[in-house]
Amino acid sequence: MKHLYLLLLFSSTLMVSQQKVSLDSISKYNGKTVTICEKVQSTFLSKKSNTTMLNFGKAYPNETFVVIIFDKDLANFSYAPNEFLKGKTICITGTVLIYKGIPEFIVKKESEILIQ
Repeated sequence: MKHLYLLLLFSSTLMVSQQKVSLDSISKYNGKTVTICEKVQSTFLSKKSNTTMLNFGKAYPNETFVVIIFDKDLANFSYAPNEFLKGKTICITGTVLIYKGIPEFIVKKESEILIQ
């Protein structure tokens, strides 16, 4: 019985920490780990830094949320995220960061993105 209680407690903690949120409320979760499932509206690959940005809500510069994949992490992908993910609905779990007023996740590997 004690093991069952610990398992339930652990499971409920995971569910709370990975709460699914909507685009219109994601900025309220700064510093929290959440899951978001949305369509990638536009993508951008910086020629200067080779950083990939996946924009949600609306296309850049009116995006509601951004997923950032830095150059050093692109090797962890079997595809070019800026090309392959454009227009696809994906789910990502991560920690919400606010940068210049826009909520974002930093993704380091392909397994962090679930294509719907």
